[in-house]
Amino acid sequence: MAKPLALCCLVLFACFAAPASAQEKQVLRLVQTIPVPGVKGRLDHMGIDLDQKRLFVAATTNNTVEVVDLTGGKVINSLPGIKNAQEALFLGGDFNKLYVSSLDGHLRVFQGETFWLVQDFKIEPDSNRLFYDPASNLIYFGYGGENAGFDAYGRVGILQPKRGAGYDQLVADMIAPTSRPGHLAQIAMDDNRILLVCDSRADLIYQFDTQKRELIKSWPARGDGAGDMALDRARHRLFVGTRSPPEMTVYDSLSGQEIQSLPAPETMDGVHYDANLKRVYMTGGRWYGTPDASPGWIYVYQQKDSDHYDMISKIKTRPGSGTSLFVPQLSRFYVASQALGDQEAAILVFEPVP
Repeated sequence: MAKPLALCCLVLFACFAAPASAQEKQVLRLVQTIPVPGVKGRLDHMGIDLDQKRLFVAATTNNTVEVVDLTGGKVINSLPGIKNAQEALFLGGDFNKLYVSSLDGHLRVFQGETFWLVQDFKIEPDSNRLFYDPASNLIYFGYGGENAGFDAYGRVGILQPKRGAGYDQLVADMIAPTSRPGHLAQIAMDDNRILLVCDSRADLIYQFDTQKRELIKSWPARGDGAGDMALDRARHRLFVGTRSPPEMTVYDSLSGQEIQSLPAPETMDGVHYDANLKRVYMTGGRWYGTPDASPGWIYVYQQKDSDHYDMISKIKTRPGSGTSLFVPQLSRFYVASQALGDQEAAILVFEPVP
């Protein structure tokens, strides 16, 4: 009788233990799904209008920018004729302008209410991510590179936005040298006016002195496809997502020293740092036209201290859901999910859970 009794106790213990071990702390809560009807193909990066609660979505394959009313939970406008739109940046207040980059070599400026085209900067192809620095009142953007036919460098353009009806001005650019064709992607600003830019094809991280407008140094990123990153400016920690292998690597943003690397979702296309909860959010699920789309995931990492991070959650989204935007002012995390088969395009809205 001793053995059956012991076995029974063991099974009973396992029954109670299994649900507890399988249970995962909820760190993001899906609070809304906003349909984006009629939009086909890949959705790229997004911009936010905090005052009027509008989200701008670059619908790359659709050649549009979709304007989403976050309060009403619906699309309220669609800006056509933007071939291979990459990102949207909105400057509110006295500026009231929407900036849209596209791979075909255009940086368009729209009035913020009527969406009339104010200016169209025709530059070299590969215009990609946009970054606004309020301290200097300058917009930085990457362009040039492989899509422009340059094998050995890309450019970081510098735009001076003007308030109201004033015309913006391209003031300079900075050269990003590379040993192989590149594609400049995510941009961030560190202390001492140091601009950080990653190259998703040459797999380099660049440091620029924005006062002298020149390159300080660059270092190789771990893995291939280092397309997105986020910065913990207080601790000088840079979080870079790569696609092959799928990883999230932490660097010292000043020295370039590698701190830690953790697994990440496949076909990554979004990395964000939540300074309030000291978490890193990374989305994956971008579709490259393969027969089977990668499943969509959000990986969440917890910062224990400057040099130690744990992956604390994996949240399944939908295939074709690689791109994302974290808006700390609204405490919302937006994931762009493209149309696939019977799946309609949508914006998945998550709320961080402390």
